[in-house]
This record gives sequence, C-alpha cells and structure tokens, in this order.
Amino acid sequence: MGEEKLCDRVVTTDLLIVGSEGAGGPAAIEAKKQGINALIVTKGKIGQCGASQMAGADFNLDGKTAKTLGFSGDDRDSPERFFEDIVREGLYLGNQKMIEKYVEYAPKVMKGLMDWGMRIYGFESVHTEEMARGITAAGTAWVKAIRKKVKELNIPILEDTMVIDLLMSDGKIVGAVALDIKTGETILIKCKAVILATGGWQMAYPFTTGPYDLTGDGVAMAYRTGAELISMEMVQFCPITLIWPPKDRGSISLYIFSGLEVGRMVQLLNSRGERFMEKYDPKNLEQSTKEIVSIASELEVEAGRGGPHGGIYFSLKHLGAQTIDFIVQVAQKRVKEELKDTRHEFTTLLPELIAKCKTEDIEVGNAAHYMGGGVKVNENTETTIPGLFAAGECSGGLWGAVRVASACTEVGVQGKVAGEFAPKYVKRVKQAWINAKQVKEILDRMNKPLQRDKGIKPNELQRKMHEISGKKMGLIKEGKLLKEAIEELKKLLNEDLEKLCVTSTKNRELNYEWIRAIELRNMLTCLYLSARASLIREESRGEFYRRDCTHTDNDNWLKNIVMKQKNGDVEIKFEKPVVTKISLPSGKLTYQEAIGVAIASLKRQ
Repeated sequence: MGEEKLCDRVVTTDLLIVGSEGAGGPAAIEAKKQGINALIVTKGKIGQCGASQMAGADFNLDGKTAKTLGFSGDDRDSPERFFEDIVREGLYLGNQKMIEKYVEYAPKVMKGLMDWGMRIYGFESVHTEEMARGITAAGTAWVKAIRKKVKELNIPILEDTMVIDLLMSDGKIVGAVALDIKTGETILIKCKAVILATGGWQMAYPFTTGPYDLTGDGVAMAYRTGAELISMEMVQFCPITLIWPPKDRGSISLYIFSGLEVGRMVQLLNSRGERFMEKYDPKNLEQSTKEIVSIASELEVEAGRGGPHGGIYFSLKHLGAQTIDFIVQVAQKRVKEELKDTRHEFTTLLPELIAKCKTEDIEVGNAAHYMGGGVKVNENTETTIPGLFAAGECSGGLWGAVRVASACTEVGVQGKVAGEFAPKYVKRVKQAWINAKQVKEILDRMNKPLQRDKGIKPNELQRKMHEISGKKMGLIKEGKLLKEAIEELKKLLNEDLEKLCVTSTKNRELNYEWIRAIELRNMLTCLYLSARASLIREESRGEFYRRDCTHTDNDNWLKNIVMKQKNGDVEIKFEKPVVTKISLPSGKLTYQEAIGVAIASLKRQ
C-alpha cells in the first residue's frame, strides 16, 4: 500500500480513458454499454478542449451506405470503392485491416451521432471526391452531442486533470499518475486498462492549426512504456493558414473557403504579385493537392518571394469589389442558415477576411496540421502493450502517407472500436499490483522543475524547440538539417530538460508554467522521434517530402518505420503494410507522378 501514500488521492476504475472528445467520449459511451466502469480524465473541460471542437467538421462514408441513413448518396459508390480509394490515396502505406474497419464502422458512428442529436448541415463532396462522401456539421455541435450523451450515462469525469505517466507491472498496464491542475494534488489511478485519446503533438511546432493542449502526451507516455510507434515522420501541413494578424494566426478559415465552390476563384500570389501555382501545377492551380500547394508555397518563400511574415498571399482582388461583396453575402447566408452554432472563426472572422480582400491580399502559410503517425495499433486499437489501447490522432497506421479522408470519422470509429475491445480485455484480467518505486520516480521527475531555484525557464526551452522544428523539420525536409535537428533535440532532452526551473510561482495550484514544463518532455520526445524517422526515410511520399530524396521509391521504401524505447535508446525496425485485398505496387516514381496515383481515384468517371 506504500504507493497510495505517495499521492494525495487514489481513484480506482476498470478502464481509464485519457481524453474526452471525438475519440475519448465515444470510447467511454461504448464501454458503459459493455457494463464496464470507465473514468474519463481530460486536461480541460469536456467539450472544450483538444482538436475536435475546432473541426470543420465533416464525416465520411461511402455514397451507397449514405443512402441507408437517408442521405442523397451515389449508387456508383460502395464500401469496396471507398476502401480502395483510401488505400491508393495513402500511397499504399496504410494498414488495410484498419481501413476496412474504418469503412465498416463509419456508418455506425454516423448513426450514433445522429441519434445523440448532432445537427447536420448537408451531404456533399468535402475532400474533392468525384462523388459526395461528406456529412457536414460543426465541431462544436459534434462535441456537444458527445458531452450530452456522456452526462446522460453518468460516466465519471475528472476535468482539468493531466495524466503524467502510465504505470506498468509484469509488462502490462496497471494504472497512471495524474495531476489536478486546479489544486496541484496528485492522483493515483488504479485500473486494468487505458485508452489513450489524447490527439497529436502540433504544439511542438511554432506555427500550427491546433489548440494549445495538443502536446503529444499520449504518444510520449506510450513510448515510455515500451509501446511501438509508427510513421512518426508523417506530419501533414495545411496550406493557406492565416499568419497575420497575430490574433487570428493559425486559422484555417481561408483554406476551408478555398475548397468551397464559391472559393475556387482564389489566387495565390508571391510578393511580386505572380500567381505562382501556374508554374507548379498549371492544370489544377490552387485546386491542386494540399501537398503540392504547400510545397509550392514553401519554395516561393525560400526563393525570397514570400511576405514579411514568411508566407504567401491569398488574393481575390482580381474579382473586383462587386463580386467580393456577393461572395461575402453568400458566406454570411450560409453562416446564418447552416453554421450559426459553429465557432467564431467561421461565423465572424471568415466574412470579415473576405470583405478585406476588396482592398488587400492576406498573408497565409503552411502550418503543422495533423499527425499521421503515433502509437502503433491494430484494427481493434490494441497497442503492443497489454491493457493499452489508442484511438484517434494519437494512434498511427491507418492512413499511410496521406490523411485524405475524414479525421472526424477516424476518431469516432477508433473511439467506438476501443470502447468495444478494451472491456473484453478488462473482463479477463485482475487489478495488478502497483510498484511504489515507479510511482515515486514519476512524482520526483514531475516535481523537479518546482524544486529548482535556478535553471532554464520553460518558455526558453520551448523557444529553442520551436527554432529547431520551424527551421529544420518543416514541410520540406533535408538530410543535413535533420541530422542537425537530431543532435540538437538530443541535447534538449538529455541536458536542458533536466535544468527546467519554474520561477513565476512555486505554488502548485493553476501553475501553467509548471504544466508547460511537464508537457515539454512529451513534445520533445515526439519531435526527436519524428526527426529520427524522417532521416531514415530516404524518399518523398505523400505528406512527407525530402528535397534530397524526391522520388517515391516503392521498391525500397514501401514500408513503415516502427520505433520503440528499449534500454533507454530507440529501437527501429521496418514493417511491410498489412495487406488484405490490394497488392503493393513496385517501381520508382517522381513525387509528382506518385501524387497523380494518389488522386487518380478522385478523377475516375
């Protein structure tokens, strides 16, 4: 019982779910149906944290199945075709068993959300598919429906609580140590299994579309247990993300607008006023793939043709004031009729930005947007550690080299699957003994920044981290810079991290400088592993692009990079993608040719 005396509080549950939103909420709801005692722990308030609330949002399912839910689907479509398209668009790196599960469970997830009362706006093409596959809604409406159902089922929640690390015994999960952010109290959570639903690690980058709390906690905690990670090099950047003014930095409202039919008149210009997409993709121009537009924008900035804040320009001025006024009216009408319950970014900011385009261009750029890699799971969301499951963006293996279909559907599907399969594990195991020494080590490490009177401040370490990720691990990668990043990140992890000092206050209550110090270990861990994987992959594929290895090499690199911690170091191995129906291609392609293969499914007639 010594471990219980180390923490201020002790909580016991069958199943711990870390994260409360698009994946965590459905996981808890499903577990409740299975008769399992589940506890949700979330860093913020349920419905108000993570990326789910910020989603557009859209959910994908094939057109044929959509008709069974009452939508105007397309009989040319089918689950089989949807599966084939996702495999191809991910350039064959995706786990085909996981993709099958995604396609199978997408309508189940959608039906659940409809039953829970989520408001739906329409059914349309939202990822430039040839046929409509997207059910459009709002992220705020999505999380509201989940929160309502969680509360209806009386599922216990610990809000404003951060899980610091997971506890292991005999090679399996037995609990976790958490911190009550408001009171500073430590919590020992005893459980039989854990579902990680913690999202990505976008805050490791200086420019991101994600919220402040996406700091890679789940991925880093899983890595420290010895769980395998996969595809850590696959970081997706979103073009046309607002850079200036600072108060709106990171907004993707203009990117979303540019994908709408009314937004397809957008031009992207460099600082010379040149429409540079005419050079990179003269056929599709600004409607090219996310990857091509991002790379083209980055190359223009590198060539000295960028704006004062490191971006390029979103322009509608060529349309004239009258046409822009009409576009604003259309946008405002849609907001009034369909998007009134979504966030400020679309209800207020977007119409203001479009109106602003009558007199000036708006500087936009590439922001870290989505993490394609994470904790390696199978189609049942099981990791390589018994009792540990992962769902949503913190997991890896589903998409392959490009996240093209809906992330909202991904987190919903994996949340539901985790909620089905974790209880099966829980029912066949007993609560195991917890090692007091392990608990003490976690607490000691967590408290050190508070105990030091001098050292490196968290903001200073974060600035160093962002200097590396922003300049050496951005969209366009290069071997020389990646090697430098690896050495610099290694120093931050091994030396600077051990000198962190919280100076603003030594109080434990609501000490956000202390929280950031804890989060920095997780962000640096994710960033370091991403740099290692990026250096290893000597090709360009999908959302991964290396200036010094521009071909897509199916003969040598159609394989996944898998990493895990072993004896304090990184163990690396390669695995062929899981194949069920579609054989893997061979040969070497230029990057542009490979992107052409990826989008071929979007152009079929």
